[in-house]
Amino acid sequence: MTSPNNSISDSLLHADWDSIADALTMLESGIKGNDPASRKLRTQAGLVRVIMCENIRTWNGNNSIDASFLIASYKTIRKMEKEFENKGVKNRQFLIFLRLLLLKFEKQKLMAKKPYLMIEEFGRMKEAVENESDSL
Repeated sequence: MTSPNNSISDSLLHADWDSIADALTMLESGIKGNDPASRKLRTQAGLVRVIMCENIRTWNGNNSIDASFLIASYKTIRKMEKEFENKGVKNRQFLIFLRLLLLKFEKQKLMAKKPYLMIEEFGRMKEAVENESDSL
């Protein structure tokens, strides 16, 4: 039996990748409406879901993540949060799950196929986060 002090983020940190991918596919985006802006945002959320699920399902359990995937995920989720805010989407379960997923991503060991590019990208990301700019 788990203690009541365990948070959802703690549960997600200990979940296996297949379970996370399954949960991600079952979550609704929360975007209502049939106007072009809603359809576009719903399509973007669907693409994010598919790309993340496909990547997560291929991980072999070595607790590592490609640095470029981590950075791209961070940028994409941040952009989606702004678009959800601009559209006035009230149901944000999908975004909350993605944010929690980022926490799990951050706990993984980083791998880089091109280490020099990774160092450059992390430098830009560090600068952007310190200055809180939207240049990501």
